[in-house]
Amino acid sequence: MILLILFLPVAIYLIWVGGISRHSRPSIVGGSWDFVALMFAGSGLVLVGLPAVITSIYETWRRYWLTGEGPIPYSSLEGSRWFWLFIWLVYFVMTLSISAILIYRKRSWTCFYNVDPEVFDSAIVGALEQSGCQYRKFGNLYILHNPHDDTEEKMEVEVFPFLKHGTIFFNKPEGLLSKQLISLISEPLIYAKTPHHWGGLLLMFLGFFVLFLTVIGQLATAILAR
Repeated sequence: MILLILFLPVAIYLIWVGGISRHSRPSIVGGSWDFVALMFAGSGLVLVGLPAVITSIYETWRRYWLTGEGPIPYSSLEGSRWFWLFIWLVYFVMTLSISAILIYRKRSWTCFYNVDPEVFDSAIVGALEQSGCQYRKFGNLYILHNPHDDTEEKMEVEVFPFLKHGTIFFNKPEGLLSKQLISLISEPLIYAKTPHHWGGLLLMFLGFFVLFLTVIGQLATAILAR
């Protein structure tokens, strides 16, 4: 059971990313939702994998994690049952709290899947010209100045050519200028066609490969545990 919990979310995530990376047009995903999907991929490791590693020093827990049969063997742990329940409760509360903070911070990002790098750069340049803002460029960093309200914002652009993936970061995601630029950048990309590439296909292949190994491993573990 533990193999399915650990690796099934990873396989689903890879298949999902590979699928949207093979669309004929770009897909735009908010940074928070993109991070939620990434959290789903790592959920098995965080919620079950680490506790399994910690408790696997005890023989009864190793059998429990391998077979998934029987009640949770708290009695095999040193200390009282309520002590360990408190420890796990603190661990899960901390995990949820850190996840919530990261999800909130990721709202500053916007992800563009399956977008041609040249089209992406052109959309950014066109949006900056249409917005009328003044800007200075330092590599991937843009210092934006809005003459209407005399405010300054920062925009950072990252591009991954192999996967046809781009991200845009704003230090003030709630600012009027950042919202305007995201709208201006997204508008032409919605109708842009992206040439076929192998990045999405590779991710889908990896996803199905992980899924296959997970199922085979789980079946083998169940047979050996009998």
